[in-house]
Amino acid sequence: MSLLDQVSTILAVAVGGVLTYVGTGLTERNRWRRELSVRWDERRLAAYVDFAATAKHIALLTSRVLASRGVVTAISPIGRDEGLALLGQAESDRSVRFESILLLADEPTIAAAQALTETLWRLEGFAAGEEPVDEQTWRDGFADYRRARAEFYQQARADMGVCSARIPLTAVAAPGARPPGSLAATGTD
Repeated sequence: MSLLDQVSTILAVAVGGVLTYVGTGLTERNRWRRELSVRWDERRLAAYVDFAATAKHIALLTSRVLASRGVVTAISPIGRDEGLALLGQAESDRSVRFESILLLADEPTIAAAQALTETLWRLEGFAAGEEPVDEQTWRDGFADYRRARAEFYQQARADMGVCSARIPLTAVAAPGARPPGSLAATGTD
């Protein structure tokens, strides 16, 4: 074997080794990035679900407190003192969950979460008696909550790359209306 053949063989082996090393490194880096992205997506999803569930819980509690005053009729009432104590805890939970939104969400989702929070504060104000409320004022405030909730869902879905879907904005149910076999009221979703 000539010297030229030996050098070309060594050079081919060296180039092959370098290409294998670079290819493996790029593959591993891409795999690591995908795994990291999945990990953050899972945390972001959990944060969005927890925040939305807490928001819905607050809306339910405000409905129940107002039912004790006769403003809302399609849900079982809860006493004002008990309801406000539960609302205080739920608001604390919402505040803690909002921190996860601030850490993990994009700007449009943070803005939507803040807008949803502001509608919840208005509902809480109704329950606490800070603002006069009648059935129509409640319906309007609750409709604002639903729109803000739907916008939060839309922004959260977009942030996670989930295909867009129309979030239904069902009307507040007629007084006394409940789904068949359900103990939950329909006017509080």
